[in-house]
Amino acid sequence: MNIKVQLVIEDGSEHDPLIQEIACFSRQTLTPETLGITLAEAKTLLAQVQETMVRGQVADYLDQQRTCPECGRQRARKGQHTIVYRTLFGTLHLPSPRYYRCRCQDHQLEQKGSWSPLSVVLPGRTAPELLYLETKWASLMSYGLTIEHLAEVLPLKATVNTTSLRRHVQQVAERLEGALGEEQWAFVEGCQRDWDALPRPDGPLTVGLDGGYVHGRDEQQRKAGTFEVIVGKSIPSDGAAKCFGFVQGYDQKPKRRLFEVLKAQGLQNCRRSPFSRTAATRCATSRCTSLPSQSISWIGFM
Repeated sequence: MNIKVQLVIEDGSEHDPLIQEIACFSRQTLTPETLGITLAEAKTLLAQVQETMVRGQVADYLDQQRTCPECGRQRARKGQHTIVYRTLFGTLHLPSPRYYRCRCQDHQLEQKGSWSPLSVVLPGRTAPELLYLETKWASLMSYGLTIEHLAEVLPLKATVNTTSLRRHVQQVAERLEGALGEEQWAFVEGCQRDWDALPRPDGPLTVGLDGGYVHGRDEQQRKAGTFEVIVGKSIPSDGAAKCFGFVQGYDQKPKRRLFEVLKAQGLQNCRRSPFSRTAATRCATSRCTSLPSQSISWIGFM
């Protein structure tokens, strides 16, 4: 038995759709190993679909950008270079032509000359979903294991090295840090009347805290001393738990960081949020204000 997989691309016009064969599988005797598609075949299939689909999207976008939206004339082409773009399903080499700016827009643009439409729409060279997986897996295991596991389950022919992975994680961390709100002394807002009007919470939100010391590291030797890390876990009565952590004495927004974690889990001022007594009290302290009905409202780290 032969199985062919075809990709049909319709551009929305009256032209016939583009039909392209991207994979062909052959099966004879049924065995556990030949049932369905294998991991290697799935990786090849995903890579082919990604390659065909992205090239169609890029070609359609560049055709749209070739025409000036003001006067309808075709922009003159200056040259072309190649953009290397890394995705979950393969590394792509995309043609990126440069167009001269139309004369009718000279009075509207501060920068004249040529420009690359694809470079504008793809300022980064790594897909957001790949950055997400790299960052998530790198937070759970070493950089080396992250690279190995990504290459094992995804069609990544040119795997990223540990230096690039570390840089990607740093970029994502800096972007998330920039989106974090400002630090406050306390996060309790409103009054008792406002708190009484809030819907009754489903149950308590338990937060466990602990800490420890980690060896510092520099590029030459491991003699940079140690630093203290505070870690914790927020466990609601109903729903998934969340973990958090920061470096004591270095993090400038520890209260805000923990508050955002608890807020994402439905923290309210009328909700009981006991801190676990099993955590080492010497690693971190917290302030709480007692409210009627044995409710506890968290303020934050001191």
